[in-house]
Amino acid sequence: MTTQKVQPNKDQAVITQLKAMGFSDEYVETPRRLICALEGLEFVGKTHFSLTAPEPIIFNDVDLGTEGVINKFQEQGKQILYHRIRVPKSADKDIYETLWNEFKNRIYKAYTLKRGTVVWDTESEINELARLAKFGKLTQVMPHHYQQVNRELRDIIDYAYDAPINTIFIRKLKSKWVDNVRTREYEASGWADMDYKCQVTLRLFKEETDEGSQFCAQIKKCRQNPDVAGEILRGPMCNFEFLLGLVHDK
Repeated sequence: MTTQKVQPNKDQAVITQLKAMGFSDEYVETPRRLICALEGLEFVGKTHFSLTAPEPIIFNDVDLGTEGVINKFQEQGKQILYHRIRVPKSADKDIYETLWNEFKNRIYKAYTLKRGTVVWDTESEINELARLAKFGKLTQVMPHHYQQVNRELRDIIDYAYDAPINTIFIRKLKSKWVDNVRTREYEASGWADMDYKCQVTLRLFKEETDEGSQFCAQIKKCRQNPDVAGEILRGPMCNFEFLLGLVHDK
């Protein structure tokens, strides 16, 4: 049996050519930030968790659950740039297009920051706005027609990965149906690929203790540090800064 001779000089020449074409063998430093999805039922602390992230927080509000939460953090001195988006239930397609384009302009501007956090509250409703902008309706649209909408969402998330700041997608839950039967399980609404695009996905819930109720977050999956999957952040540990350290420093 003969072995193929190693040709280090030839290999080095190819490597040199590849570097000239844009490849690099420099150490790839992992940015200390997270692209994170928060999912949960109502009143389990999703907005509260997102506001524990590093400031400035660029908060895109398409939900109604922020009232009485954002101002508490502002009173503590946290810098929160808040923008409310109200999507009409019935409108002409051009109105939805305008709202969607304005949202994209704000998002792309936010990702030029060098620090901070962008919050989508909720991703589920922003996803609906993207579909309304494309089709003017949410029903009677075949799934394969969503390709352009999904591509736009992918482009935004790719942009988020190129930025040094955090991104939090707040997601609503909906009942899971199997064979037209409603089960006791829940699944996230919104873009189906979101779970795969994020570095970390958390399921938030409320837990009753002897001292009262407390917010909790279970790490469903963590692409960057798989060992932390399944861990539950309870009470004081249920905050973004603790999660950031858990993922990057453990």
